[in-house]
Amino acid sequence: MEHKSDIKRRLADYIYNDLGPEEIVEIEREISMDPQLSESYRLNMQVKDYLQAKLQLEEMRSDPQLEIAEMLAEIEFDAESRDEQPHEINPVAQPGRRIRNMTFAAAIAAAVTIIIAVGIIPSNMDQDRLFDRYYEPMEASDYSQRGEPNEMYRDIANGINNYIDGNYRQSIDQFSELASDPAIRSEVHFFTGLSYLGLGQYQHAQNNLELVVDGNSRYQAETLWYLSLCYLKTGEFEKATVLLGQLEIYDGMYKEDAQTLRKRLLRFK
Repeated sequence: MEHKSDIKRRLADYIYNDLGPEEIVEIEREISMDPQLSESYRLNMQVKDYLQAKLQLEEMRSDPQLEIAEMLAEIEFDAESRDEQPHEINPVAQPGRRIRNMTFAAAIAAAVTIIIAVGIIPSNMDQDRLFDRYYEPMEASDYSQRGEPNEMYRDIANGINNYIDGNYRQSIDQFSELASDPAIRSEVHFFTGLSYLGLGQYQHAQNNLELVVDGNSRYQAETLWYLSLCYLKTGEFEKATVLLGQLEIYDGMYKEDAQTLRKRLLRFK
């Protein structure tokens, strides 16, 4: 029986056009026969449309060409208004205020149309979407060593447990106190990197994970996976592709996702 998470992943792949022809036929058949899956598809499409609109608006707000786009939109609205009422003169109205009197939705629609026409479109939409689909915090277990535990290993366990609980800042602070010990350097940088990743501080995460990736760490596969996601998020697609290729030799939980994600990264080249 197919696991629920696998069904969700296939549905996401279908929504974002990442399935082959035979897979498309199969999941469309499943959607038509399963009311619950059909409802999930409908809701996911609504979320997709919302997120795309949100990303476009955020990109518009931060783009240096926004002022130019707004000016073009204002000129367009003025031109349309003059065409519709060529002989009417409103002594109260002032130039430049007509756009402010229109509905917010209409203004945004016109601005988006012009912005897309002049080439201002979100460049990071695809990579952010891929990151969100593949990133999940690592399900680490409590750190333990053979023999009698000592204070240092209890400190490591506390840092790891803070990461597991989502207390990323506390985890970083805990490991910063252990960074000087070379015997546990790999664990320190690895979980510090994961904690920065959880906080959305991708460059800090990348810097720490790069210190581990070429070492002989018990978390080698995990390091390759999460560092490749850092590279994806920061736009370094070639580096991400190389690491994902290395992951394909590991028979573990990341192998299949690494193969799929590496193929999808080819679109950015």
